[in-house]
Amino acid sequence: MLIAVVVLAVALVGVLVYFLVLKSPSTLTVPSSNNNQGATQSSQSTQASMITLAFERGVENWLGLECIYNKYGGNATLNAINDTYKIAYNYLYEYEYTNNITYYIVYPIAQYQYLVSNYANCAVSESDQSLVSTVTSALSNFGTVAMELNMESNIPSNYIGTPLFIVFNRANNITYVIVGASPSVFYAINYSKAGNITTFTYQGHELGYGFKANSTQVAFINELSSSGLGIGNSNANVTVIEYLDPECPACTIFQLEYGGYLDHLIGSGSIYYVIQYFPTHVLDYGCSSPTIEPMLGTICQG
Repeated sequence: MLIAVVVLAVALVGVLVYFLVLKSPSTLTVPSSNNNQGATQSSQSTQASMITLAFERGVENWLGLECIYNKYGGNATLNAINDTYKIAYNYLYEYEYTNNITYYIVYPIAQYQYLVSNYANCAVSESDQSLVSTVTSALSNFGTVAMELNMESNIPSNYIGTPLFIVFNRANNITYVIVGASPSVFYAINYSKAGNITTFTYQGHELGYGFKANSTQVAFINELSSSGLGIGNSNANVTVIEYLDPECPACTIFQLEYGGYLDHLIGSGSIYYVIQYFPTHVLDYGCSSPTIEPMLGTICQG
């Protein structure tokens, strides 16, 4: 279990190095109790409990965002997402510079405390089985999306993760699928408006591709738009669907680097922004938890 977490942490370093040079953390205050937790190494038994709690709080953070959307609207949801990612960045920054694995484990717990403190009506508390069902259902739904849009025929399966964007221009049906915390999604928006179809690559691997959606795919993308958390101008020609996980380090990097421009496009009415759940990173906590892993079953063997 501990080995799995260390592997995840090493992978994080690669993500941070690839996408940006780390800067000083933001000034957002995070819960002091978790700062104390992050400052000391935990025993393996305590760490196992923390990993389980990280899974639970991580999924509840997503459910909390859904609640915020339903109760307070799209702008409040964007603000909550921005703030939870800032909290994650603070902890990931501390992990990067102290090599204390506890920082890497506890940030979903800190995010949850923030959401509960600021949106008390959205304090979600679900059973482990219910949380596992939320994760497995989201993964199954994304599997259908990947099949309908031919993702694995265009992007290596080990590169498919969060953040993942679907850019759809309903004026010409030009569609892009973009993976990763890079500005490629904004190029894809412009290409779709111009009616251009191209691919995006990194080190020889295709991380984004464009195509003209057929009628079946158009209907499917419209269903995705209506079933997600839609924010902004629903009449805009371009819809951007983001598959995210509040616990995803790369999503954190994207939001802090490019979220301001994305918010500008939403606020100006240039795009209709839709959020969908793809629990990639929180699944890693679950598969590293002796309590949750048996409940996830074969998913952890993939």
